[in-house]
Amino acid sequence: MNLLQKVIAAGAITAFSAIGAQAAEFNWNLANAYPASEFQSQAMQMFADKMRDVTAGELDITTHHGGSLFANPVVLESTRNGLVEIGSELMTNLGRENPLWELDGIPFLVTSYADAKVLWDVTREPLTEELAKSGVRLLYAVPWPSQGFFFDREITSLDDVKGLSMRAYNPSTTRLAELMGAVPTTVQITEMQQAFATGLISSFNTAPTSGVVYKAWEYTDYYYKTDAWLPKMMVFVREDVYQTLPADMQQKMQDVAKEVEAWGWAQSEAKVTEAEKVLADNGMSIVVPSATLAEELKEVGEAMVTDWLAKAGDAGSAAITEFREKAAAN
Repeated sequence: MNLLQKVIAAGAITAFSAIGAQAAEFNWNLANAYPASEFQSQAMQMFADKMRDVTAGELDITTHHGGSLFANPVVLESTRNGLVEIGSELMTNLGRENPLWELDGIPFLVTSYADAKVLWDVTREPLTEELAKSGVRLLYAVPWPSQGFFFDREITSLDDVKGLSMRAYNPSTTRLAELMGAVPTTVQITEMQQAFATGLISSFNTAPTSGVVYKAWEYTDYYYKTDAWLPKMMVFVREDVYQTLPADMQQKMQDVAKEVEAWGWAQSEAKVTEAEKVLADNGMSIVVPSATLAEELKEVGEAMVTDWLAKAGDAGSAAITEFREKAAAN
C-alpha cells in the first residue's frame, strides 16, 4: 500500500469511527407488548427507523416487540421507573389512574373514524398533561381497528339479542352485554370456535381484523359494522431522557411522531375495509345496523356514558360536552 492509499484508508477509518461514535451518542430502547406483525408495531418500527434517518444515526432506537421487555399493563410504569426510554400502552389500561383514559373505550360514544379524531383532538391536551405529571411525554396515539359485533343469526333489534350469550372479557364488555340484554360469558378469544360449536356463546364483539385472524366465518354468519369504539395505543418517552436531546432533534422527534400518527390512523381505517372484504369473500354478511338497532345501541352508549360520568366528575363532563359540540359541527 503506497502513501496515498494509506492516507485514504486512514481517512476512511477515521470517518467511519466518527460516524460510529455519532451513532452511539443516543441509544434508546422501545418496549412494545404486541407482536412485530401488528400494524401498531410496524408504526413503532417506522418511528424508530425515521428517527435514525433524520438524525443521521445520532439517535438509535431499538424496538422490542411481543412483550420481550415488559408486559402490556406495566410498560408505562417501567418507563416512569427508568427501566426503558420509550414505551407503548393501551390507553384504557390506565383508567385506574384517571377515568379520562377510558373515554375512547366507551361503546357507541363515537361511531366513526371522523368522530374518533374529534375525540382525540378534545382529549389530547389533558391526557398529555396527565402523563407529564409523572415525567412522561406523549409522542403519538393510533387507534386499533374499530369494533363491531359478530352474531350467529340475523339481528334487527335488541329484542333479538335478549338472552343470547355474549363474550365478555372485562368489566366494560360485561356491562355492555347486560345493557344489550345478553348474558355476559367469559371466553378466551382463542377458544371462540369451540364456544360457538358447543352453544356456550352466540355473539362477540371485536374488530373485523380479529375476525379474520380467528376465521369467524367458520362459526358465525353476520358481522354488524358499528365502529362502536376505537381504543388507542399511545407511544411515549421519559421526559428526562427526551430533554437530553438537542433542541433540533427534539423538533425532529415531534415531526416524525406527527407523521407516524397520521400513517397509523390511515392504516387502521384501511385495515377495517380490507378485513370486511375478507369476511364477505368467505361468505359472511356485512351488515349496517337497522335504524331501530342503531337507535337502541345509541341508548346503550348513553347508559355507559352515564356510568362513566359518575366517576369522571366535572372534567369528564366537560370533555363529553366539548366532544359532542365539535362532533356535531364537524
